[in-house]
Amino acid sequence: MKSLKILVFDISGEYGHFRKFNTTSSPLTYSIPPRSALAGMLGAILGIEREIAPNVYPDDVIPVNEVFAPENAQFAIQVLAPINKVNIGFNLLDTGKSPSSFFNIQNRTQIEFELLKQLKFRIFLHHSDEEIFNELAQRIRDTRHHFTPYLGLSQFTANVRWIEQTEAIPDEQTQGYTEIITAVNLSKLTNKAPIQFRQDFYSVDTLPMAMRRDRVITQYAEILIEKKGNPILVNTNHYWKTKFGNILFL
Repeated sequence: MKSLKILVFDISGEYGHFRKFNTTSSPLTYSIPPRSALAGMLGAILGIEREIAPNVYPDDVIPVNEVFAPENAQFAIQVLAPINKVNIGFNLLDTGKSPSSFFNIQNRTQIEFELLKQLKFRIFLHHSDEEIFNELAQRIRDTRHHFTPYLGLSQFTANVRWIEQTEAIPDEQTQGYTEIITAVNLSKLTNKAPIQFRQDFYSVDTLPMAMRRDRVITQYAEILIEKKGNPILVNTNHYWKTKFGNILFL
């Protein structure tokens, strides 16, 4: 395999919330942003319009989930700050009685949200479309965002910091463990002793990996995360070497 051109940039913020698909009244958050959230952030930077009605898009607009579909884009995510979660109550409008206007709503309901606090991640991105890749690089480098990117909820603005453009070189580990600096898709590990656990803090999230334009998830994956940002030792047949360390794309 040939080397890949990748963008490297950091996203951070005071709070973030990436809602898990299997929570209802008390929303929990993923420990890292899923592909759909990263696609939304990058779509905001590029200026890709959202739906004007359910499953209806402006003319000539390709939905952001298709622009950053797995066959077009590859993401790797490194934890740069320890993952810290807090619970905070939100006062929400009570729309249970279906009022004719939001201005007529009198009641409120308090829902407790699980949030990420003081989050910071490094994103490694490859995109097969040279034009999209170059425009993203230019906009991130110049802090020239078309729309404001946010960390899951619109009140949590994302700080996006350019690092550099570099290359990822394919490599293969025939035996022994490889040190990976990013979150690890467990399906990309070998079956025999895939992980060498150390006295670190690990968690596994089931993240959505592919989404259709009608927001139906078509693929999930189990992702291993070291919650303090330490490298993970794994057995894998293929990984990518960068100047920052070895990465695995989700």
